Amino acid sequence: MNFQDVHTRQQAQDVAPLPRLITDQDRAEHARRQRRLLVTEEDERAMTEWRRHHPEDVANEEAFWARRRAERLDRHRRKALALSQCEIAQNGGQTIFSSDDDRWKDMWIDTSDQTSEDGDDDDDDNWE
Repeated sequence: MNFQDVHTRQQAQDVAPLPRLITDQDRAEHARRQRRLLVTEEDERAMTEWRRHHPEDVANEEAFWARRRAERLDRHRRKALALSQCEIAQNGGQTIFSSDDDRWKDMWIDTSDQTSEDGDDDDDDNWE
C-alpha cells in the first residue's frame, strides 16, 4: 500500500479519495484494477501461507539468490581485471596475463543481469 500507517485494503479505501469515474471506460478500468488488486492480495496471502508451511523452499530460494549474487560479482571482478590489463597493455605496460591467457576473454563477459529477487522486472501495466 502507498500509505505509511495503512495495513489493510479496507483502511486504504477509508483514507483514499473516491475515484473520479466519469465515463464507462473509467468505470471499466476501475473494476479491472479492483480485480487485479484482489488477485494480488490473494497471491500475497497464499505466498505467506506457503512460506510458513515450506521453510525449506524459502531457504533454497535464499541460497539460490546468494549464489546468483556471488556469480555476478565474480563476473564483474573478472571483467574489471581483464579490462584493466587490456588498458595496461595498450599503454605499453607489463600485464599479469600472458598473451595466450584465457583470462583475456573475460573482457567480453556479459555482466548484465536480467532477473531480480523481487521479480518486478516486468512492466505489468498492460497485463490483463
